This record gives sequence, structure tokens and C-alpha cells, in this order.
Amino acid sequence: MRRTLLPLLTIALVTGLACGAGDESPAENERVAGATSGPGSRAADADDAPADRRTAAPTNHSTAPVRTKPLTCKQLETAWLGSAGQPYNGYHSPIRLTDGLWSGEDGVVVQLQWPCAVGELTGDDAADAVVPVLMDGGGTGKFWQLAVFRNANAGPAYLTMTEIGDRTPVEQVSISGRQVMVTFLMRPDDPSSPVDVIRRTAAYRLDGDQLVATGHTDAPV
Repeated sequence: MRRTLLPLLTIALVTGLACGAGDESPAENERVAGATSGPGSRAADADDAPADRRTAAPTNHSTAPVRTKPLTCKQLETAWLGSAGQPYNGYHSPIRLTDGLWSGEDGVVVQLQWPCAVGELTGDDAADAVVPVLMDGGGTGKFWQLAVFRNANAGPAYLTMTEIGDRTPVEQVSISGRQVMVTFLMRPDDPSSPVDVIRRTAAYRLDGDQLVATGHTDAPV
């Protein structure tokens, strides 16, 4: 009987050891799996890395500068002539144009004339405007002027005005290189001149808030 039990116990012991070697505990299985696929493994590094450590395409946050729209001649038809610092022809308060025209209780009529010109004058890269103005006091005098409007957020803001002369109709106005060029008809400065009318082309530049003549050429008409 003893001889029979001993071989049986030996067989059972060997079989149990073999089975134990093949069946690891759940904790051990998790440890092994974590070593190959957990956050510390190379396979998981790319997917589980913090967002700020991942390689991202460069982003360009720069934007093009926003340019102010240039003024238009149409806008000047409802603009104000004059300002607190630059009164228009002695009027203490600015006068408001309607369809390019203003009439005062004193009989004075102010009217925009054409052509006007749009271009850069003040150096802020926002196109300004210059327009001829005719002031009629009701008598024989017909006084021509040049009014300058700076560009204030794409709207006209009166800057200054300069006199052209009495009965000196403006034929052409242009702006180039921050300079105003004006062509108009006038009587000669010299009363003994053999011609009655000359065509003058004059150049103007802004000097602070003043439009200053810098030169002119004359040609007989």
C-alpha cells in the first residue's frame, strides 16, 4: 500500500508545479503588460506625451496692416468747412455743406467745384482730399479757394484752406508725392502784360496745418 501511494504523490507534485509555472497571478500579468504597453513604454510615448511636448506645425500669427480707405469726392459734398483751430473765412462756427452747397443769411453762397483730387498729404498713409471752393458774396467778386480735408477713419475732416484768387477758375487739381498741383486761369500780375489771361500751374505743400505755395509756372492763354 505504501509503495502505491508514493508514486502517486510524486506524480501529483510534479503536475502541480508544472501548472503553477504556466499560470501567473493577475497582478503579475498587469505588471508585465504595463512594462510593454503602459505610459513608460516606447510604444505609448508618442500617443500619451503631453500636448505641449508634441511636435506641431508652426503657426503664423502675423496679420497684414489694415489700411484706412481713401476719401472720395462724394464724401466732401456733406462735409463741414472750418474748425475751431481753422475757421473758414472768418465764420466762427464750421458750416455744413449740403450736396456741396451752403447759403448764409448774409447772402454768401459757398459751393464746391470740380475736379477734386484724392491722395496722401499728411504722411499717415491714409489718402486725403483737396477740392476747389467758390465763395460768392453777391457782388462782382467770385473768390476761388482750395480746401484740404484729412482722412479721419475714412471720413473727411477739414484741415485748412488757401485762397487762389478772385475770378480765377480752377481747371485741374492733382496730388502726387504729398504735393498739390493746381492749374487755374488768372489775370497777369503785371498790368502792362500784353495778354489778358494766363494759365498758372502752382504747387502747394502742407506745412503743419497750412497749405503753402512752393512755386508756379505761367503760360499765356
